[in-house]
Amino acid sequence: MNTTPPDLTTIVQAEKKFLGKYTVPVAIILIVLGFLGVMSPVIMSAATDGILAVILILGGLTWVAHSFQMHAHGLGDWLRPLLLLVTGGIMVAMPSAGIASIGLLFILYFAIDAYRNFTRPKALEAIGRGWFIFSGIADILIALLFIVTWPQGSLFLVGIFVGVNLIFDGITLIMVRNTPIGTPTS
Repeated sequence: MNTTPPDLTTIVQAEKKFLGKYTVPVAIILIVLGFLGVMSPVIMSAATDGILAVILILGGLTWVAHSFQMHAHGLGDWLRPLLLLVTGGIMVAMPSAGIASIGLLFILYFAIDAYRNFTRPKALEAIGRGWFIFSGIADILIALLFIVTWPQGSLFLVGIFVGVNLIFDGITLIMVRNTPIGTPTS
């Protein structure tokens, strides 16, 4: 197993090329949206539910078109588009159920991330072991927060976590934009 970190200069160059001159405006938009999400978590939760519903519905319609194009006649060929369309439709019709489902996904994500953080230091031979354990404990606490407050708490927590993530994504874009190429980042 290769435990060598990737070349950070290559990563920074790729990130700078991705958005080019639009890096700072996109970063500012992400930060503003993030702050709006933290200030109005219910609206951010509803927006997150709506965006996921649209993605599911578009995916379902794409699979319907694909199934028609392939002249699919079996039940298995139609289950995926049906599931995507029904799930997206439920998320649109009952946004609170969609937001509660997103909360369950967050619980699963943080539980898996905690497991990874607790098992990862063994492979790295003590490199950053304390930080991995700290991150794992934080993951467990966040998962417990979602579990204890589910389903009502998801209405606020999903919006807050998405908002905070957008803020950090925007800050990261600005930091990457301002990092001189070839300069060590740590």
